[in-house]
Amino acid sequence: MSEFEPRSMVGLLPVHSHLIQAGDLQAIVGDGVRNGVGGTQYCGLWSLTSRYRVFNTFGNSFAGLLPGELRGKRTFLEELDATSAVLTREPDRQRQSRIRAVYRVEAPHTICHELTLCDEADLRAPGCSFREVSWCNYMNSPDDPRLHFLANGQWLRYIPPSHGMHSNVAPAIVPDDELEQWPSSGEGRPFHWHRAPFRFDEPFYYGRIGDMVLLLVFDQPQWLRFFSSPSGGGSAMQSGRACPAWDFEWIIPEGEYMPGRDFTFRVRMIYKRFLSDDDILLEVQKAQQALYS
Repeated sequence: MSEFEPRSMVGLLPVHSHLIQAGDLQAIVGDGVRNGVGGTQYCGLWSLTSRYRVFNTFGNSFAGLLPGELRGKRTFLEELDATSAVLTREPDRQRQSRIRAVYRVEAPHTICHELTLCDEADLRAPGCSFREVSWCNYMNSPDDPRLHFLANGQWLRYIPPSHGMHSNVAPAIVPDDELEQWPSSGEGRPFHWHRAPFRFDEPFYYGRIGDMVLLLVFDQPQWLRFFSSPSGGGSAMQSGRACPAWDFEWIIPEGEYMPGRDFTFRVRMIYKRFLSDDDILLEVQKAQQALYS
């Protein structure tokens, strides 16, 4: 074999995980076959490490950049090259949607993620005029469980007081009367259907893991929502620590959603040594230039 040759090209059995690496980062992209704490549902980034921090950023039995569209569903992993992998699924009886989720590591410290979906049927949740497309990041015992972002021109450092309480943060650019309206009742109400009493100014947030920072920068801010939980990542191995969930979603509004139409969402995840809030803003600027170039 050459330095990198996808195993699907050399007649080997299908694979369920693939190491991608460049610069400071090493990541393992996996499908949903691993039988974790919650069963076989955790696809996405099984692991993210840096030469500056060798411990997994995400819970070892969980995942990061986990698309809800693929969670608990049959997926296929394709190795693109030494820096890239893609998870795909075709429409079936379980879910009539075609999904392609690309993960690519870019030196020195960025994971580029892009998901494209096309529904073959109307997949809006019962009682909803909008279509939700969500992701989870199940974190591994950070010292600081909070999300850090700009709100009303100031840095806000926030984690909800409890699971499902004030969990959803909407963008400041969207008027109140244009926000999605959640059904008022019903069984199985998602924990993120509870609005925080503030808005985010810019489409990014970061979290701290040891001496590192995990920064996520998003496109399409008007559709973007942050949501989080202080305990969503399960039990911590270290006493006195929590495993929060640092999650996000895009809302496709009623006037835009249509079965048969492609929708693409992009996020850049930067994982590097933390320097300062000013350095974060510089990284955000660079990421936004890359997203919109």
